[in-house]
Amino acid sequence: MNSVPISKLQDRSNLGFVLKPFSPDKDEDEADRRQSTDLGAHRDDHYIFFVIVEGSGTTVVDFEEKKVGPNSLYYILPEQIHYRIKSKKAKGWYLAADPALVDPACRNMIESWAGQHEPITLTPEEIMDFDLLLGILHRKTRALQQNVLHALLRTFFEMAASAIQQSSTIIADNSRPALLSMAFKKLLSENVIKYKSPADYAEMLHISEPYLNEALKKITGSTVSFWIKYKVVTEAKRLLYFTDLNVKQIAGELGFDNHSYFSHIFLKETGMTALTFRKRYRDRT
Repeated sequence: MNSVPISKLQDRSNLGFVLKPFSPDKDEDEADRRQSTDLGAHRDDHYIFFVIVEGSGTTVVDFEEKKVGPNSLYYILPEQIHYRIKSKKAKGWYLAADPALVDPACRNMIESWAGQHEPITLTPEEIMDFDLLLGILHRKTRALQQNVLHALLRTFFEMAASAIQQSSTIIADNSRPALLSMAFKKLLSENVIKYKSPADYAEMLHISEPYLNEALKKITGSTVSFWIKYKVVTEAKRLLYFTDLNVKQIAGELGFDNHSYFSHIFLKETGMTALTFRKRYRDRT
């Protein structure tokens, strides 16, 4: 196993989304059960949303366990490694959707990141609205009126983005700090192997390092250095899980000339050695 398995939405639907209700007395579709079992830990090329009306569920996202309780909304981004969610007498909705169907303003809200985002607790009115909307969308799916379906989807994304905004400190408008935060995220994903200094990213964005730090802290609550280390450690976890490369080789893959320094960072950020992490997460599968 030397690459991350990817679940592709086009293999399951030509509508750009898949919507399914779930409940304690409803068996999971055999194809979905087989796929989730075959993939194990994997990433998707699409968004996944869970709306939990009753009961609860657990999953592991980027190697951290997440518990999703009743009256809540949780979502997984395409870049995140995750396991199949395990429900505990849960009732609600599962929605997989192509990000291309999402308005850019909503995408910015959904993808505005603070590392590991937490499940969002909804009010009784909000959970009722989500349940009603998804019920209508589910019924309309059978009619295959794509313009109507996508209009209902847009409403869902607007509601989800609003719930995300209300539960966080994310700035919804196109403010300078918000735009810089998104630009930094893109640059970090593309360049983290080569560039690990906050000054490098400030230079690429043509701003000062203090201003970039100020913008990121305003939007995400954390500094440039924090996000660089977060990205490095997350990529290291993925290589430890999905490949048989040794620690020295993984350090090299991530752009470290000194593997001892990489090991120091990993231990400091996770509280365990790289080999301990590999053993713990491989053994659990």
